[in-house]
Amino acid sequence: MVINALSDNVELGTTPSTARIAVIDIGSNSVRLVIYGKNGAYPAPLFDERSNCQLGAGLDSSGILAADRIEAALLTLKRFAAIIHTMKVDACYPVATAAVRRARNGDDFKIPAEAILGCDIHLLSQQEEAVHVSRGLTLNVPEASGLVADLGGGSIEIVALEKGVIQHTASLNYGHLSNASEAEIIAAISDIDWLENFQDKQLFGVGGSFRALGSAYFEREKYPLKVLHGARISAEKVLGLCDDFTSTSPSLKGVPAARQNTMPMAARIIRALMAASGVRRVIISGTSIRDGVVAVNELNDVQRADFLVAISSEISSATGRFEGVSDALKNFLQPLALGNGAKFLRLVDVACNLADICWNEHSDFRGDIAERRVLRLPVNCMTHGERVWLSVVLYHRYEGLKQAKSKPDALRALLSKKRQAEAVTVGLGLRFALNFSAGTRDFLDKIHLEYTAQNLILHVDPAAADLLDNHSRRRFTAFAESANLTAEFIIG
Repeated sequence: MVINALSDNVELGTTPSTARIAVIDIGSNSVRLVIYGKNGAYPAPLFDERSNCQLGAGLDSSGILAADRIEAALLTLKRFAAIIHTMKVDACYPVATAAVRRARNGDDFKIPAEAILGCDIHLLSQQEEAVHVSRGLTLNVPEASGLVADLGGGSIEIVALEKGVIQHTASLNYGHLSNASEAEIIAAISDIDWLENFQDKQLFGVGGSFRALGSAYFEREKYPLKVLHGARISAEKVLGLCDDFTSTSPSLKGVPAARQNTMPMAARIIRALMAASGVRRVIISGTSIRDGVVAVNELNDVQRADFLVAISSEISSATGRFEGVSDALKNFLQPLALGNGAKFLRLVDVACNLADICWNEHSDFRGDIAERRVLRLPVNCMTHGERVWLSVVLYHRYEGLKQAKSKPDALRALLSKKRQAEAVTVGLGLRFALNFSAGTRDFLDKIHLEYTAQNLILHVDPAAADLLDNHSRRRFTAFAESANLTAEFIIG
């Protein structure tokens, strides 16, 4: 049975940990269905599809939803309802935003849509929409500070965040389907009295138009990591792209075909917002209102606190060979990590969770596959630097220091030499520990690290002394030397 947990039918957050949940995002441009397993904690959704129904097309001039657009959206919902029923979804969260909210005939869509789905559609207010957009971002970037702009087909939500906490919100009825002049858009944005005075000068761009801008930037700059979320683009580059998109003969190189017709209007809105706010850079966000819906309604406090750790723990449970190994690895590496700060220790924890991600791949390709898999994990809770750092760790966890193997050298340019060296050391530490212990917790619990200014000391319980053969000593020595320390072994 499909349940709408945004209505009064069920207490929020009570779906079981194995539940399948669905989010339907009914926007001005597209209608999208995403079905998650395990309450959305595991990164890959079971199903993700959208239809560009353009429900809000012509709304600015007519004030109503066009009949043919309503029909297109209802046909899409019939398909989605059949999929939800077949997948036996436990809870469904349909939300509608600007197009249905603004239209005088919104009920002409909403009432038959609810009949098709068999549950209520929550019509988000402007404030609710801004909150859900912000929660979607801060779920993945918990300490985010700056402006958040969610540019949709019929509206733009603008939020000011300080360390993840909402300071101000505004919503304007201008989107990439609008037909307003740039002067009108500039005047409306300039009326937001807090915008110019907000101190943090970075903008998180949410929505397909910002992602299209990021795609064009990647294409033109030959950016090495083709993951849009987390891409940082200077204001100068963004404004240059916007000028290209809005010129008499627009240059749309790198913009996805589906976005090319609406990109000039989106660029005018982005350019006006940047001029009014004075931001120095744009950070492309892959998050959405759907992330906010899941965060608000389904995730627990631990998952919300650090989504990357939560997701990597899910991956560990799904891919690990033996129980408890990731925790044992964390205990083993903790003495080395403690001297490098909380952020480093957190990434080491994530690396330990991912350490067995490719144990069942062909041995000749494990390093390459692990590196690529981490770089391409379908999550938005990693920065580009964190992705590359973890990819280097996982590469060396499987390949050691073999020079014959290919390495992700082009991407390593995104890391400083110091951070590259840290990643190699952690990777070699994981390689030693997992090979020494045969990947089991019992043997990992029988070793621990101690380090001094000159030495990295391996303490081995006598019960595991037979495991410390020449190969294990060689691997530990490589681990120690990568940290510029001398290996020392103590049994007993």
